[in-house]
Amino acid sequence: MNNENFHPVQKIPPNAHALHKWNEETRTLSYEYNGIDVLTAVIPGTGEPGYRHGSDGSMQSIAYVQQVYLETDDPIWVTLQFRLSKAAINMKPRRAAADEAVLGQCGNLLIYGVNGLYDANQDLLIDVNGGEWQWETPCFEEEGEFRIARMRVRLSKKAIFINFRMHYYRKHLGYSYYEPWKRKPNPKSVTGWCSWEAYRREIDIEKIRSIADFMEKHLKPYGLEYIQVDDGYQKMPLPYRAQGSMEEGWLTCEEAKFPDGHASIVEAIRSHEFSPAIWTNANITNEEFPKYHPDTLLFHDGKPLKGEWIDYLYNCTEETLREQVTPIFRSFAKEGYQYVKIDAIRHLLLDGLHEAVRLGILENEDASARFRAYMEATREGLGEDIYYLASWGEMHEVIGVADACRISMDANPTWAGIRMQLFESARWFHTQRILFLNDPDHVCVRTRLDWAKSVLSLISLSGGLYMLSDTEDAYTEEKLAVIRKTMPPLTTMTAETGPLNLDYPAYTWTKLHGFAVQSSEKPVSAEEVNLEDAYNMAGNFPGMENNHPFSSLWSFHMRYHGKVWCVAGRFATIPLRESEIPLERLGLDPNEAYHVFDFWEQSYLGCISGSFHGKHLELGCCQIAAFYKKEAYPQLIGSSRHVSMDAVSVLMETWENDCLKLVLQCIPGTAETYTIALPDGFDRPVLSCKGAAAKMEQKGAILSVTVEGKEQQAELTLTFPDKRNE
Repeated sequence: MNNENFHPVQKIPPNAHALHKWNEETRTLSYEYNGIDVLTAVIPGTGEPGYRHGSDGSMQSIAYVQQVYLETDDPIWVTLQFRLSKAAINMKPRRAAADEAVLGQCGNLLIYGVNGLYDANQDLLIDVNGGEWQWETPCFEEEGEFRIARMRVRLSKKAIFINFRMHYYRKHLGYSYYEPWKRKPNPKSVTGWCSWEAYRREIDIEKIRSIADFMEKHLKPYGLEYIQVDDGYQKMPLPYRAQGSMEEGWLTCEEAKFPDGHASIVEAIRSHEFSPAIWTNANITNEEFPKYHPDTLLFHDGKPLKGEWIDYLYNCTEETLREQVTPIFRSFAKEGYQYVKIDAIRHLLLDGLHEAVRLGILENEDASARFRAYMEATREGLGEDIYYLASWGEMHEVIGVADACRISMDANPTWAGIRMQLFESARWFHTQRILFLNDPDHVCVRTRLDWAKSVLSLISLSGGLYMLSDTEDAYTEEKLAVIRKTMPPLTTMTAETGPLNLDYPAYTWTKLHGFAVQSSEKPVSAEEVNLEDAYNMAGNFPGMENNHPFSSLWSFHMRYHGKVWCVAGRFATIPLRESEIPLERLGLDPNEAYHVFDFWEQSYLGCISGSFHGKHLELGCCQIAAFYKKEAYPQLIGSSRHVSMDAVSVLMETWENDCLKLVLQCIPGTAETYTIALPDGFDRPVLSCKGAAAKMEQKGAILSVTVEGKEQQAELTLTFPDKRNE
């Protein structure tokens, strides 16, 4: 039988069912997939359990679904052990509905109520259903090259059933180019400044030097890494010399703006210790180019084909890509750029190659294959070390090539643009750091302060690509304070998955006020919005009338420096009414007690269980609240440094020998406040600090410690000599 054979681990996981094995002596049931016992259960007692055999559990083949079950005659609690790769994460096997939080995670957590596991190395989704269950530990256990998760389930004559979905993103969700065993996106955190919505095409070397100097002084210590030059540096048309190559075209800068070419751009950025980044696109605009390069383009009825929103179209043959495309990107890498953004690729595909299909020039599969070949040719030129952003729109063909993908249209400082960033971040969150890093497009903080606070908070907590795009005068001290408290973004991954939900309207702002067409030469100005327009932008969709329509409630579960906590975000994509939020909707145990701290208000909201009271929020406002499980000893419950409270500045937190010790990452010359909850019986501690100056303020059971950094790292110690007054 198959389950008696030895099955080696395959580099490409088999799109085939898991095999059962029952050991009567040890009373162990296991299911083996790709050479590993991914599911094991020891069944006590003497009766024979009911379980499903191998292919008997297969429900369909191409998008492979296998369902197995487990039942016993008498009720009994049993531990299910899951053994998966180091890339395994906890995953809810469906998307958030209205009044449920969109779930994200940082760290190898097991989240309350989240009944699925996803192995990103094998593209395997497993979920458990049909009965009572609970995770035995708050986190995965590490065991050599594996991650182990243990779940307590109650067996009875009503079967627990377990779904195995092999090649889940590839086959079930249709992302056919997703092959994590070949290449995964770079999971790093990305923070920078982009020139587009600051200057549009009126960019020049002096503006780059000035913004680099400004960012070094004001934001570099907080994590800003990239300065990205967008459209406007290149000499038009492309290529400027029709006889020349596209490489020559993109490497030729406008003399009046950049007299010393790309070398001056790279030097201006590097001189301030930032990483240089550059924009390019897939367009060919020189009307004489077809005369000299007819074998490079697509033709129809003897004329070079043009697409809407794009001019002449690469035919994307192997020879064309080798001669015209790969050299562009190889030259960008040689010039010293560490980040490249490719634009207009949606128009190459949707308005170009697909137009060739509509005209009968290409077949459907040929168009997709040619576009994929174009993307692979660009990556070949860049090499593996350059960070690569594909813009815009999710296109399957960029998966496995690009590190990040822009998931929204062009953003701007109007409510239309801001709302789109908030909403589309929720819609596409199932892809976050699985297929690519989600880019909601650059943020313009010249908008209303509350709107900027909301979008920057969400990008930071959800781990999106964080790119600013304003002129220096927009960065007032008030706006800089918000930026600093949301920078850098976390390396958050999705904790939920499922098909893209099309019950919600996308980009409904495009025909409303606030839309700025790509060809506009001027940056978009901020403006107010009335509620009627705001509701028109939101459209009507299921759950719209709920307390928290889809996109307005988020929950981020974190594990840093050995500590687990949750940060919930409420974002008023429409005005949110005052409401009670059951803790299980946030992935929290309603039977536990949690200290709650509001970040932007810097206020303690009390110790709660069961549900959380959310305040009324006007359009565009947000509420960010941290939840820490109540402990029997003093514990950190809030921070002013970072919206994560605090995955950024707290390097270590320990309670030992009547001492609470915090190791902090500081920005010398700045002060931050750390909030500590004191259980009953703990008096005011003795404070000592190395590498910083610190002072305490106590109000009841809440202790606030303000720390002014003198060095880059500080050690804070709170000693409780008379810790219990018994």
